[in-house]
Amino acid sequence: MRSVLLTNSALSCLLMLGLGTGVASAAGNPLETSRPTPPGPPRWTDDYRFLDDPAKRTDPFDTLRYQRLSDTAWMQLGGEFRYRADYLDRPGYGLKGLNRDDYLQQRLMLHADVHLFDDRVRSFVQLANTRTWGKDTLAPVDESRTEVSQAFMDFNLDFAPGSRLTTRIGRQELGFGDLVFTGYREAPNVRQSFDGVRLSLRRPGGYMFDAFAVKGVHNDPDSFDDGTDNALRFYGLYSTLPTGTPLWIDVYAFDVERDDRSLDGLFGDEKRYTWGTRLFGKYGAWDWSWNLMYQTGHLADADIDAWAISGTSGYGFTGPLRSRLGIRLDVISGDDRRGDDRVGTFDPLFPRNSLWGKANLTTPANLVLFGPTYSFSPRPWLQIEPSISSLWRQNNHDAVYYPNLIAAPGTTTSSGSHIGMMYKTDVRWNASRNLTFDLEYLYFDSGAALRDAGGRDSQFVSVQGVFRF
Repeated sequence: MRSVLLTNSALSCLLMLGLGTGVASAAGNPLETSRPTPPGPPRWTDDYRFLDDPAKRTDPFDTLRYQRLSDTAWMQLGGEFRYRADYLDRPGYGLKGLNRDDYLQQRLMLHADVHLFDDRVRSFVQLANTRTWGKDTLAPVDESRTEVSQAFMDFNLDFAPGSRLTTRIGRQELGFGDLVFTGYREAPNVRQSFDGVRLSLRRPGGYMFDAFAVKGVHNDPDSFDDGTDNALRFYGLYSTLPTGTPLWIDVYAFDVERDDRSLDGLFGDEKRYTWGTRLFGKYGAWDWSWNLMYQTGHLADADIDAWAISGTSGYGFTGPLRSRLGIRLDVISGDDRRGDDRVGTFDPLFPRNSLWGKANLTTPANLVLFGPTYSFSPRPWLQIEPSISSLWRQNNHDAVYYPNLIAAPGTTTSSGSHIGMMYKTDVRWNASRNLTFDLEYLYFDSGAALRDAGGRDSQFVSVQGVFRF
């Protein structure tokens, strides 16, 4: 059994191998030794062509997950059954008028992946059923009944040894870099999908280039009614540049356009450009992944001028615990003056908020976060990751934000910069190759920025079971 928690360092390694950006190569495919993939990465990254060798069909689901259709065609099938129970004491730091919220969530997913003409053409379709029972603060990401979560066609051109150009058209998930600001939204019940086109170029040595033009997807409560959200448009370029050293560099540029945006006391159409780079790599026992980002554009008649520094570094220890000690630092800009012609609040785009806890208490906007993380595996099938973080407002004139840049009530005018202390522990147990259990406990000790607005301490417990094949 594999070591089971997808930590920051493990995720970076997966991305460097290509699992975060495209189908894994046949050489060094981790699915040969441990399958299916752990919860998180999209299932279109799965590559089971090695199962053409009957000697490698050692898993009871291998016949289902891979079927050879002809000499030049094959089909892959898979699915996920996830159930999650959450208990939240004082949702939103007690500023939402609720003392507690407890609920059960269901996510069922099935997919079919057909490759034709020696992988020159590919069709991928994934269905999802998401339900939530008993939640008092229901959000669009909590349920969408039965929907087509992904449905796209790939057209692949292999034009040189080890080089491939892929044109992807349709509904798809997008994830880049370390997934901090452009991720798959794995923790909420409904994953993030977009409708549009993506071009991907892969070259030997790890060089990657992506260009895309997509629109958002409405998460509506009934079945088969999630249409294209024309009010959200997302364009971008993302490239990975190997340097021949342990340091790798990502360079990217995004354009997010939203109609009728409300933020920072302003309302109107928004056009926000994000320019950034990611410095990441691994040298010996050290690993690192850092994003530096700057945002320009306009919201209504106000100019956008925002920035962010976000990342983690760590050291992996040898020994029976297979442990890693890390440091996380986020410095995310806020707005220094309301009512002027400038917006300084950073928009985290499509963030992986689970980095700051599944309770969705905060998001990377007007935030300074600093703290240590420690992960260890007392057994190969068990991993534990405790962390302690201290949070401040980057600018005391701006609010404390929930996800989706929703200001916590009363925090715009509250005094004090300290948001609070967050104590969090994640535990993952791989009961079998297919069955994973996760436990998260979070305690948030509210600081002056929240208490002056009437905020209180919060606790959160989440238990989740996932069966994948």
